[in-house]
Order: sequence, then structure tokens, then C-alpha cells
Amino acid sequence: MYSYIYKNLIKNIANVSLKTAPLCFLNQRLFSDTVKNTSTVSLFKNYGFTEPQITTLLSKRPSLLSLSEDKNIRPRLDVFASYGFSSADIYQILVSDIDILRRGIKNQIVPCCEFLKSVVKDNESFIATVKRSTWVLKHDYKHNLQPNIEVLRDYGVPEYRIVRFLQVQPRVLMLGSDRFKVVVGEVLEMGFEPVKGHFLTAINALVGLSKENRERKWDLFKKWGWTDDEILLAFRKQPNVLVVSEEKLERVFGFLIKKMGWNAADVWSCPIVILHSLENWTMPRCLVVQFLLSKGVLPKDTTLNNFIVPMENRFKNKYVDKYCLKYPQVLKLYKRTVEA
Repeated sequence: MYSYIYKNLIKNIANVSLKTAPLCFLNQRLFSDTVKNTSTVSLFKNYGFTEPQITTLLSKRPSLLSLSEDKNIRPRLDVFASYGFSSADIYQILVSDIDILRRGIKNQIVPCCEFLKSVVKDNESFIATVKRSTWVLKHDYKHNLQPNIEVLRDYGVPEYRIVRFLQVQPRVLMLGSDRFKVVVGEVLEMGFEPVKGHFLTAINALVGLSKENRERKWDLFKKWGWTDDEILLAFRKQPNVLVVSEEKLERVFGFLIKKMGWNAADVWSCPIVILHSLENWTMPRCLVVQFLLSKGVLPKDTTLNNFIVPMENRFKNKYVDKYCLKYPQVLKLYKRTVEA
């Protein structure tokens, strides 16, 4: 029985093979609903959806079949199309969040789209922003998003940075406005300047940390020899040092201080070392430089900043290619994977 229904269902809705047909349709109620709603398939085809897209969409979002074509689906497809969304864009939005088709057009979708366009300006960036965070269209932008953006503007954050922040970290800007103001205040007290990029990076870092988590990491830094002032200065240089997991912090400090012999001040002066991959970036470079220092071919005052900060090609040219003929060990150390 199921085989018969299954074959007729696929034939009716998309003419796709049994091999690619979604197994979740093997629900009898869904079968009958789908057969009754084959006009939904035609509707999507009229808007440029491909058959594989329709099949995938209905398999992942079977609740589509309970929505009214004329009240829910068609009007919202028209709205998205009017803003320049392609059928592929709309498909991606619906696969991500079908509930958008239940949101009001005049009181939710359109006003939110208009506000986002007023901030982002160009249509391509607007479409990319919506696709990245479709849930933004489901919230009242007037309560959080708009006032939070106004806070940043009031403090002088450049508009282009606000736009980029909205595109990359929209959830931070959807934070409750009271909480957002508190975090902005903390970042200002720490000495960050709103006109600089690290201001928004610091906001993002603090938003994702509970008070308890922040205190634990602060104590961990102090355990490895950093003072409160040094932690704060390191945070100003690289706000994401507080985002790094405690497990990684322990491994980085353990390798640099215990194994390599650098002191806490050396690490503090180069906080970006905490953000790099320990195995793929920091370890090989440290082993190469340690070897070259032992041979006396590098200045004794070589710092972590000298060889951790440079991009790959520059490091390789300066520390590997330059010495590998005389010291073949350099190339081996550079390619070696070591456990901390």
C-alpha cells in the first residue's frame, strides 16, 4: 500500500526518482495532504523553484502543506521577490525558517526589511544579511535592533562598521537594549575607542561571556603570571582572548611558558598568539625559532611578536627558506606536529 501511494505521490508532485525522494513522506497523513496540495508545488514552480528544491523543501518543512497558498505563501513570496530575492534566495530562507511565512507582511516583514535596507544601504548586502539571519525578520526591530544601532551611532561608531557588525554579528545587535547598553558601558570603561574596530569586537566578546565565565578566565590569566592591568591591556589589543576556551588557554600557556621557556611578560606582549592554532601555527614557529636561537643565527632579543605575527609566506622566507640549506633540521621542525 505504501509503495503504491509513494510512487503516485512522487509522480504527482515533482517527477523525481524514488532514489532521491525524501523518506519522511512515508507518513500516510502527509501523503494524503500532499496529494491534496499539489497546487502548492505548482505555485513554487511558478516562482522559479526547481523540482529538487521543492522536494527538499517539502521534506524538511512539511508544515508548508498546512499553510494557505493565497493567505500565507503567495503574498510573502511576492514580497521577497519585490525586494530582489531570487528563487534560490527565497528557497534558502524557507529551508532555514519556514515560520517567516506566518509573520505579518505589513506589520513585520516589510517594516523590518525597510529598516534593514536603511542601515545596509545596497540591495546585495541587504539580501545577504537576511539570508544569513532570517530570524531577524521575525522579531520587532523597534525594541532591540534599532535602539542598539542608535546607541552605537550616538557614541560615534562609524556607519560602515555598524553595517558590517549587523551582517556578521546580528544576534549581538538583537540583544535586549538595557543589557546592550550595560555591555557598551563596560567596553567604554575598559578604554576602547568607539571609532576603532576593536570596540565592536570587545562588545561581541563580552556579550558571549557570563560574569562567572569571565572571572574564571581572568583568574586563569593571573595564574600564569599576568596582572590585572596586563590582562586588560591584552584584552584591548585582542578582545577575543577572553573568548578562547579555558582548555586552550591552559595548553597555550603550558607550551609557551613551561616547554618553550618564554615568560608571562613575553606572552602578554603578543596576545594574538593565544588566538592562533597551537598545533598548526604556534608550535612549528616556536620550534624553528628556538633551534635558530640555539645556533646563534638570530638576535637574542627576538620576541614572539617577531615570528608569531607575520603571515605564512613572510615567516617561511625569513626563518625557514633562509636557513634550511645550512640547517636541514629547520624544514623538519617546521613540518613537524608536536604535542604540547
